[in-house]
Amino acid sequence: MRIKHLVHTAIPLVLCILTAASLTAAEPAVERLTQDGLFKQRPVWSPDGNWLCFARHKGSTIFLYLLSADGKTEKRLTDRTDPEYDAHFSPDGKRLVFSFDKVSPNQGDLEVYSIGIDGKDLQPVAVNDKLSHEEYPSWSADGKWIAFTSTRDGNQELYIVRPDGKEMQRLTDHAAIDEHPTWSPDGKKIAFATNRWGDFELATCDLATQTITRLTESRGLDNYPAWSADGKTIAFTSNRTGDFEIFTMNADGTNPHNITQQRGIDNFPSWGPDGRLTWVSNRGGGFDVYRTVGVVE
Repeated sequence: MRIKHLVHTAIPLVLCILTAASLTAAEPAVERLTQDGLFKQRPVWSPDGNWLCFARHKGSTIFLYLLSADGKTEKRLTDRTDPEYDAHFSPDGKRLVFSFDKVSPNQGDLEVYSIGIDGKDLQPVAVNDKLSHEEYPSWSADGKWIAFTSTRDGNQELYIVRPDGKEMQRLTDHAAIDEHPTWSPDGKKIAFATNRWGDFELATCDLATQTITRLTESRGLDNYPAWSADGKTIAFTSNRTGDFEIFTMNADGTNPHNITQQRGIDNFPSWGPDGRLTWVSNRGGGFDVYRTVGVVE
């Protein structure tokens, strides 16, 4: 009887261990795309997958760089001396929209411009005649709109504007901070981060109704949403597990899943046109760009 009792007790315990193990998926295989260890932010792929654009900090500078998909060619996007960062490709891959800092005494004046992929033809998109921060531009999939954040009206809110700088519209009006907008592939919603519920959570703004829908509710910080090409999945950064990791979830906020399983900082997720995830991580000592070897479902 004693042996039988021990067996019956052990079976549920083993099943419990196996079940817990099955719920903790291992990190997918990754490849390292940069090697210098300098801090980087917002890596984004061109629509054809031939170029990766990212911002690199070096000393007191931050400039945009283009890295070829085979890793053999890296070059600066421009030869400008003002800080530039947070670029995003147009749907046809011919231009990038980005923020740059017009350095002024004691405080930067941030504006949004677009530029050709050859580093030429700089054009204004979101500029202001007073000191303000126009940041984190994101091109809509049809190429007709650019979303960004701005403090032009006092608080940091979401705006959209035509690529030529016309028809600017304010989307949010709240005392909290709204930041890091990204378009759904169908152009109907914008996902963004906001601290209107306390710490930073993710939400969507419906373009037709301007209805705000909360997506996440965690004890940590959720930020930097990135929509997959099929519109079904949103990748994001969260420290809900104790350190910053890359998560994915359904577009309605359900079924969050931890993609990275590394101690340290994983941040700035983005999707490539091939369905692979790219982000910045300090797992190798410095901050470099990594990408999953396979497609992330």
